[in-house]
Amino acid sequence: MKAFGIAALAVAAGVAGCTFKSTTVKEADAPPAVVYQQPAPVVVYQAPAPTVVAAPQTITYSVSSQAQYNQAAVLAGNWCRARVGAGARVYDTKQGTSRGLATFACVAG
Repeated sequence: MKAFGIAALAVAAGVAGCTFKSTTVKEADAPPAVVYQQPAPVVVYQAPAPTVVAAPQTITYSVSSQAQYNQAAVLAGNWCRARVGAGARVYDTKQGTSRGLATFACVAG
């Protein structure tokens, strides 16, 4: 019986040593598709080009009374017609302590 036990043990050891291992080669999974996302549109505000308007030609007279102011208006009108070919309108007035300044601008119409 002892011989039978040794033989069974030898057979078991032989079977254990004869295991079969195999390696299966399979293709790798394809990487996920690359998705390109378009960036959000960028809104750029561009201010319109500035409109440059030339300042009108002006002439200033020193006046101290309404009579001098009226005379300055006539003189400014004559000066503008001679220079620009247009009339004159009041552009600005400033009153000082004793005299004032009357500025006229040359304008068409």
